[in-house]
Amino acid sequence: MEWIREGEVLAPGEPGAPDSARAMRPWVLEEEGTLRMWYSGHDGTTSRILEAVQRKGEGWQRLGVAIDCGFSGSSDEYGVESPCVVKTPGGYLATYAGFDGEVSRLHMATSLDGYDWVSQGTFMQRGSEDARGASHPCLMMTGERWWLFFSGYDGSGEGRRAVVLAAVSPNGASWDRIGTILEPVGEEVATSHPCVLEIARTFYMFYGSDDGRRVSIALATSTDGVSWNRRGTTLAPPGEGADGLNVQAPCVLRQRDGSLRMWYSGLPVGDTDLAYRICSARFPGPQPI
Repeated sequence: MEWIREGEVLAPGEPGAPDSARAMRPWVLEEEGTLRMWYSGHDGTTSRILEAVQRKGEGWQRLGVAIDCGFSGSSDEYGVESPCVVKTPGGYLATYAGFDGEVSRLHMATSLDGYDWVSQGTFMQRGSEDARGASHPCLMMTGERWWLFFSGYDGSGEGRRAVVLAAVSPNGASWDRIGTILEPVGEEVATSHPCVLEIARTFYMFYGSDDGRRVSIALATSTDGVSWNRRGTTLAPPGEGADGLNVQAPCVLRQRDGSLRMWYSGLPVGDTDLAYRICSARFPGPQPI
């Protein structure tokens, strides 16, 4: 079975809007039939984290800026992007990337309702694999521990090379780095933008696979979160439409009815302005293999 494309769901905004240049890197939660999306919006100068909502039977409605640049001070004063939001017993927890003008670092924020956020600052020390930047976090809580998957950039490959890194925590207060769990092979120049979910005691990682010409969404699986088996491309650019050139930054959600939905960043063929927009797809089965 294959993913069934549903098309563009959120295009770049109107001139002057905080996502007028591009809307990308979505993260979606389902709450009582309503979908809440946090995503990266760029106005051509600055990146911010925005929110949109889709109520049952309606289209997506933009709610504006959720987390602005400078939210945590100097560590993210040049821009914030790539949110991941999870529901916790005390409210909501967001992880995101903040840029200080030189490097990107991972940050955290908390909220009681998912609308008003309180900065918790940076929380992960950099290593050699992410010396030039850490971004695109995916936070997952299992019964035993917290997992964090994210993209690391070491500056090689003209700055394009990226690997997927992992860290674990007993409660989210302190983190132990595992290191690289997925890196480019063959013609790949980057593996990045991980989204991981657990189904029947198996981890499924959807990630961006960049071969230097185009970016596709690939799949890997693991039973322990550390050793991964590549399953190949699961969604490739079709060569036409809103996502004809590139597809990346997937967010896969297992909905209450057991079905799978994916939201991702799409780039049309011939676009030279990197005007990414958010697209969606659905999977007709309970497991994406």
